[in-house]
Amino acid sequence: MSAVPIVFAVDDSYRVPLLVALESLCVSQPAGARGLTVVVLHEGLDERTRADIAAVAADHDLDLVLRRAELPDLPYNTAFGGARANYLRLAIPAAVAAADRAVYLDADIVVRGDLRPLLDADLRGLPFGAVQDTVNPTLADGRALPGWQELGLDGDRAYFNSGVMVFDLAECRRDGLFERAFRAVAEHPRHLRLWDQDALNLAARDRWHRLPRRFNTIPLSALRRTPWIRLPPERLPTDAALAAEEADAVVMHYVSPSKPWRGLLPAGPAADTYSLHLHAVTRRVAGTTRKGT
Repeated sequence: MSAVPIVFAVDDSYRVPLLVALESLCVSQPAGARGLTVVVLHEGLDERTRADIAAVAADHDLDLVLRRAELPDLPYNTAFGGARANYLRLAIPAAVAAADRAVYLDADIVVRGDLRPLLDADLRGLPFGAVQDTVNPTLADGRALPGWQELGLDGDRAYFNSGVMVFDLAECRRDGLFERAFRAVAEHPRHLRLWDQDALNLAARDRWHRLPRRFNTIPLSALRRTPWIRLPPERLPTDAALAAEEADAVVMHYVSPSKPWRGLLPAGPAADTYSLHLHAVTRRVAGTTRKGT
């Protein structure tokens, strides 16, 4: 296993986006998949999902491990389109126990650039690094952690998006981050509208390193044309600023229900980028299926 495993967490419903994420990861790195280790956490995957993941990994000579994760028996809030799989990243410390550091990536991403600066990011003694959420930048300015006032939190507290995270696992264990996150799941399920992301934000106590936005960029130029993102005009950058930010993205994160693999993301550069990798994966998996018949 490489020094910094890259961890995904999925169920079968995220088979296609995971394949796209893996494809984009392998083709975007300067040395391809050489030296990368990917760990996919799950609670059980069907044969088709396993076969397709193995096909993409084999074609790129990617060191990939499918690892069954165990979640404690807790009342996992999955309202608003969530799933138990959202909480699997909370099992990272046990799943990669031999690693000192890990990078977590959501499956609904495309990697567009060199991840080495992310893998090697200086966390300045903090348990993890993440990017401040674009849509919910603070508790008072968004829909995250509903009822945060009842929890005694400050509305000005910065809120991070958990789709891309770099963990110092030794510091996380000393800090008790994941234990507090599981307590949040157990004790405050009604406050976890954004599932594990809310649990982690509550558990973090604002002790996290702010990463540059290029490591977790949302395609806001497209999403603002959907019913899911409704930001006031003063929060919307200019078209030129959005284009520059999205062109600089190392990781493009396709948040909201407007998922590109379902054809729901409005047309534009972000949708085109996703389609490129989706078509490559479709051809790759189709070719493997033909060989096996």
